[in-house]
Amino acid sequence: MLSAALLKKDTSMAKSTTSAIILCGGLGTRLSAITNNKPKPMVDVAGVPFLEYQFNYLIAQGVTRAILAVSHLKECIIDHFGSQYKTLNIEYVSEDSPLGTGGAIKNVLSQAEFQPNESIVILNGDTFVEFSLQALAKDSEDHLLVIAAKSVDDTARYGKITIDNSKIVTGFQEKKAGNQGYINAGVYMTHSGLLAALPDLERFSFEEDFLHHEIAHRSIGASFLDGFFIDIGIPEDYYAFCDLMGSGKIQCPS
Repeated sequence: MLSAALLKKDTSMAKSTTSAIILCGGLGTRLSAITNNKPKPMVDVAGVPFLEYQFNYLIAQGVTRAILAVSHLKECIIDHFGSQYKTLNIEYVSEDSPLGTGGAIKNVLSQAEFQPNESIVILNGDTFVEFSLQALAKDSEDHLLVIAAKSVDDTARYGKITIDNSKIVTGFQEKKAGNQGYINAGVYMTHSGLLAALPDLERFSFEEDFLHHEIAHRSIGASFLDGFFIDIGIPEDYYAFCDLMGSGKIQCPS
């Protein structure tokens, strides 16, 4: 693990740029009846692939580079978007076999090029989250990594994260029905120094094998979300998002 001095991002330089890493390699087994031989991030939502909503949201916040961690049915994504979507430059880092969320992040950090002072926002390719890049960057200044934390009425599907008064993540609780609290919304702000802190493993879960152990170092902060959050990983929420977007109840950048 890194020392406390190395965990802190250097903020003495000019404002850094931000690249996005989007995890697109999941098998999508719970959506198999819907995906129709497409990866989850490419499922149709109101006439366009789900990924376009993420891309448009990133573009609206000034992000110009996205690196997609791809595996399952990767050609579907690569053939559709190529290397450019509007003002967003797209790169791909491929997995020969599924590496898990942690392995996928490690694979991107080790293969793609990042500037020393570059901020990195990490997203799940099946989750739409309204987050403020500026707020995440501010909350991440003294941490190896910041988790976007969303308050929900029932944490059963996601599990609960505990946060102290200094906005340090202190624990992860198992999934229990009926509990109100904060969940990990699957959005992280970090920097290239994260690579040195990751486990010496090729395939692992970012959540179970890294985050759950890293909290002992008090290096993980929280940034509270006020905006919309939905994970389309199950059919009910996928159809709910389709309804929201198709009816215009949720307005996303275009």
